[in-house]
Amino acid sequence: MLGFIVRRCAADLGHTPSPSEFARWANGQHRNGKRFCLFGKEISSSAAKVMFGQPGRLVTVSAEGLARISRLNGK
Repeated sequence: MLGFIVRRCAADLGHTPSPSEFARWANGQHRNGKRFCLFGKEISSSAAKVMFGQPGRLVTVSAEGLARISRLNGK
């Protein structure tokens, strides 16, 4: 769910993200020296703002993003 992804961002940043911060975070993930976008493509801050209004929405996350989130949560 989208709310989970936003909470993961907040944990990484240390505060509740603005739409701009969330977009930057989601678009700027790194793994094994490679950059990738958490949602498979870049999102804008205006798209992030819409996402904030739908925390229960199911979302698709890239395989790299899902692995990173799972690893950070100890699963």
